[in-house]
Amino acid sequence: MKISMRLLSIIFVFLFSTSVYSDEIPCWMNPDTVPETTQLAVLKTYLLPINLDSPGKDLEARVKHQDYRFITIGGFGIGYPGLSNKEFLCKYGSRYIMGTSDALESKEHSRLTHEFSRYAKEYNMALERKLSAQ
Repeated sequence: MKISMRLLSIIFVFLFSTSVYSDEIPCWMNPDTVPETTQLAVLKTYLLPINLDSPGKDLEARVKHQDYRFITIGGFGIGYPGLSNKEFLCKYGSRYIMGTSDALESKEHSRLTHEFSRYAKEYNMALERKLSAQ
């Protein structure tokens, strides 16, 4: 295959332009961002159960241990349901829930993913309201 000079120049401009803006990565996409949530808080809340019917109670249990991380789920990319201010991710971090995906394996997997997405949205919205009020 022969690549035209025009296409080659477009590729070159694209590669150059992305490197120019590499310092402008939003903090929630920057792997070097270190949230303030402590490892102790993460450890204390790691084994707490998730009650799909009660995101508010789950939030209070985690906040009690100073775990202010937002819920992150999988899909076409990584999503933060219900979170409007992603800058909070930089300060408090997030916890990715394994098994959430857009590659659904069964009707049950689809149902649970949908229920958990609803839960995550309510949880994140409540956490964002709580942190915004502080």
